[in-house]
Amino acid sequence: MGVLMFLVSLLVFVAGGGRYAALAIGAEVTTVPSYASTSELNAYWQSLFPNRAMPSAILDHCSAPFGSERKVKESEQYWSVYSDQLTKTDTKIYHNWAHRIASEKLLYPESIFTAGSKMNLYIDRAAAMHSAWLRHDTANSIPMSTKNFTEIVKTFTPVSLAMARGMWSTLSSCEHPREVAGEQKACTMSVQSMHGFAASALGTNKLRAFSTSLDVPEEGIGSPSNRYRVAAVRAVTAKAAANTVTCHSMSFPAALFYCHAVNPTRIYEITLQREKEDNDVTVSKTPPVVRALAVCHVNTSAFDPTLIYWVKLGRKPGEASVCHFLTRGDVLWAPASVA
Repeated sequence: MGVLMFLVSLLVFVAGGGRYAALAIGAEVTTVPSYASTSELNAYWQSLFPNRAMPSAILDHCSAPFGSERKVKESEQYWSVYSDQLTKTDTKIYHNWAHRIASEKLLYPESIFTAGSKMNLYIDRAAAMHSAWLRHDTANSIPMSTKNFTEIVKTFTPVSLAMARGMWSTLSSCEHPREVAGEQKACTMSVQSMHGFAASALGTNKLRAFSTSLDVPEEGIGSPSNRYRVAAVRAVTAKAAANTVTCHSMSFPAALFYCHAVNPTRIYEITLQREKEDNDVTVSKTPPVVRALAVCHVNTSAFDPTLIYWVKLGRKPGEASVCHFLTRGDVLWAPASVA
């Protein structure tokens, strides 16, 4: 009888017709998220932007493994609701975009983006590039809050401890109040929600979406030995400052982007060539040519005055712009009229 009940419980599977399918295994019920197919996303994208390809940072999540196919790479214990394996102190919480990019090495003055300039190139790694998009209704039904952390983790079971820590960090970022005056922000878990936020923040449905070149490795670029020369600079938006929205991929079992607008901005595509260093054995690990998008925040008057960036620059917030490169997994939105 016990074996029979186990088999019966294992076969209780409700497919389709709702936001979730439910799989009951014994007394434990696990909700299985409903993921968006590539054809669905392509159809939606073409309805908005006919004959325009999806940016690679969005497309990467279309081919991601999902459901039972999703692999957890970390070779460690799984998080369990019955254990005390995760506490708030275990987690690095990113409060805003300045904390998100993690290091002031990633910040540059706008003046360096001129042909012939040389720099130590730092581009942050892309987070969770291979997590799959959820269907829009499924994404909207997830109660995105640290208060619902256990419920959310159980939705995506199994979840490794490393991913659980990343999920807590992401949820904390989504909940944290804006720290830059005038910033607009939202965490989006579907292509529809991402586009909706960008359209609302920019006040138009006529948008262009960009992602940085595939020249940029997923793991980013970061080492004092990575010396690059600026070969070319192209203004993506009009030379005058414009309003844009940047969406950063975040650590989560499904595709999730932290989108925010800290305007006005100037956007550039920078082509960089690696400098030859005969004595540096690590140079060969970095790409010889990199094309990357850079965002320059023009109005910095409300930025954190304690950043070492200002000391190095000899300026105060409001006296100079702050620029950073986009990662391989980020998406930039701009009004079509300026891009």
